[in-house]
Amino acid sequence: MLLTDNLFYFISFFVFIFGLIIGSFLNVVIYRLPEGKSLLFPASSCPECGTKIKFYDNIPIVSYIILRGKCRACSKRISVIYPAIELLSAILFYLLFIKLFYNAFFHFNITSYNLPLFKDYLTRRLLLFMVYGFFIFVLIPISFIDFFHRIIPDSLNITLIIAGFLFNIFLLHKGFLFPFVGFIAGGLFFYLIAVFYELVRKKEGLGGGDIKLIAGIGSFLGIKGVIFTVFAGSVLGLLGFIVSALYLNIKDRKRTTSERSNNGNLIQNDDNYDSGCTGSDNLHSDNADYTNALAHNINTVNKNNNTANISSNNNAGSKMSSGKRELNLNNKKDDNFASSKIPFGPFLSMAAVLYIFYGSYLINIYIYFIRR
Repeated sequence: MLLTDNLFYFISFFVFIFGLIIGSFLNVVIYRLPEGKSLLFPASSCPECGTKIKFYDNIPIVSYIILRGKCRACSKRISVIYPAIELLSAILFYLLFIKLFYNAFFHFNITSYNLPLFKDYLTRRLLLFMVYGFFIFVLIPISFIDFFHRIIPDSLNITLIIAGFLFNIFLLHKGFLFPFVGFIAGGLFFYLIAVFYELVRKKEGLGGGDIKLIAGIGSFLGIKGVIFTVFAGSVLGLLGFIVSALYLNIKDRKRTTSERSNNGNLIQNDDNYDSGCTGSDNLHSDNADYTNALAHNINTVNKNNNTANISSNNNAGSKMSSGKRELNLNNKKDDNFASSKIPFGPFLSMAAVLYIFYGSYLINIYIYFIRR
């Protein structure tokens, strides 16, 4: 038997390590590309103090754990996003290896008769592993850059489109039509949606980055992959929209409750201050003679009436101002919710990766329920 269990575990280890290394480089891409910086120079440095990171402090995952998520020089916190991207890249790359090669190690009986067939099978799987691995490693920075900056760099989209054509034509030998039809179907479909939305709503709905992204996904996965990606990406995007709306609603409710409690405390303190002043005025009447006391009481009555009027006006004004403040909060909440744009790129990327792993299986399930 050519492939043994020990060989499988040995290769699995190096596949995971390679995924961590690529993930470390993707962190550089995500951080520097939106700012127009070079991806190669200068060396990595702390985002807080600017100190260059030593090679032994730049080991994926391990260095973050040893340093407890802090910079060695300034002891500032390093975002958990960095090891998360490294781990995500390694896990996806390892799962792709399992999907493509698990059967070759444990379910393929190799004999002298089927050895040439096995070699062809292994070669095909290796090519798919290279192509899909590259595809995933490009989608990861696209997703995070779009999530944090609301943009998708053209350099990544163009790389995706060109690589999709080259890989499908020269490595997978699927011909020119396979990537071309997927490219046209995805890009043209999203372009028409963007034009229609802009005509109806008089504002941009889909950015040019999303159109290029789905075109690049189509050049890799073909028309079938585009259809699945658009449908699954829309479902995932709807779920993300619902979660985002619930989060913003809870956050705004907490802020409104805090504002109301602060306004109530201010009004109560003003009332206590007014009552304290009235009590101190009454103390002067105990030590005065009859004439002065009568005059003082008359003045006190007039003073209290004026104070009551002022206090009532202040309370009414504070209620009106609090009402305006609540109205402004509500308007601010609506404005924030309406103006908050949820990026579509991450959901398209997730749907495309889902198609690589489970696309055919999910499509068959969908067709089975339609035919029933």
